[in-house]
Amino acid sequence: MTGPSSSFTSLRKAELHAHLNGCIPSAVVQDLLREFSVPIPEGLNPETDLQIREPVGSLAEYFKPWCLLKLLPVGKTCLDRMISSALASLKVDGVDYVELRNSPFSIAKQNSISLEESLQWLMDSLAAAVAQTGVDARLIPSLSRFDCTPDHGRKLLNAIKATNRRNIIVGVDLSGDEDKPVDPALSSFFRKAKEDMGLGISIHAGETFIPSNIDWAVTECGADRIGHGLAVAREPRLLDLLASRRICVEVCLSSNLLTGRVSSIAQHPVGQLIASGVPFVLCTDNPSVHNVPLSEEYALFLKHFPNSNALDSMYENQLKYAFRKV
Repeated sequence: MTGPSSSFTSLRKAELHAHLNGCIPSAVVQDLLREFSVPIPEGLNPETDLQIREPVGSLAEYFKPWCLLKLLPVGKTCLDRMISSALASLKVDGVDYVELRNSPFSIAKQNSISLEESLQWLMDSLAAAVAQTGVDARLIPSLSRFDCTPDHGRKLLNAIKATNRRNIIVGVDLSGDEDKPVDPALSSFFRKAKEDMGLGISIHAGETFIPSNIDWAVTECGADRIGHGLAVAREPRLLDLLASRRICVEVCLSSNLLTGRVSSIAQHPVGQLIASGVPFVLCTDNPSVHNVPLSEEYALFLKHFPNSNALDSMYENQLKYAFRKV
């Protein structure tokens, strides 16, 4: 992977699919692990295991950096620095709006605090970093397929109701390895978040080429956006579903290549999205883990899909499908 393309760095950009821990510069992560004397699990090395530079054989292998990233934050001050460094890095790449995903459950467990306190930490840190950097940043709390039940959903909704007075939380998400099934009853969490609280719904679906995950996300959960959506390559009828409902796909080219889900960018299903009129936005997923900023995703897209005019309206579409209420 190469560095950012200068021709795209200067463009205004909005980032709609980025995980907080995957946006923190690796050097900052290493500094924080040292400064806060975080014990490093055996077999892991912060100098070599925080980035994925070449395609891997499985999502489990891809998630190796998170064995280190999830050791943070250690306290509120640590979280402040994590978020400020993430926004500063995004700003350098021309991003002026971002919706960051993070699991408040993980922060609560790591720091022995309540879920409400965890969300409050995230929102306070975001607000401070926004004032410092000028990047408009909002929060999308994530449920993880690794540890998720309808009860987790109920607790998260209650915590959002109790803390989101400044409307920093704009949506909710389901993330993690899709090969791990979730309780179908979890759909009620997303419906309530959307219909009762006005939150946007973004669900990782189809990343591991399981078409039923996209069906469930759209028809049962009311998804407004789909993360990755690669299963459309194997189930073309899904293209009609997404196009007819104007559901936006969050396309993460480098991520899909590095997870080994696509063999080459030229074979990426984004070409099918374009041909079928499915709305999509380019995203990074984890720019620091990949060492690929959003400007480089633009350059990668243009290299392989030179006849598309999608980049001309990319910023407009990013803002159109953003969850913030202007």
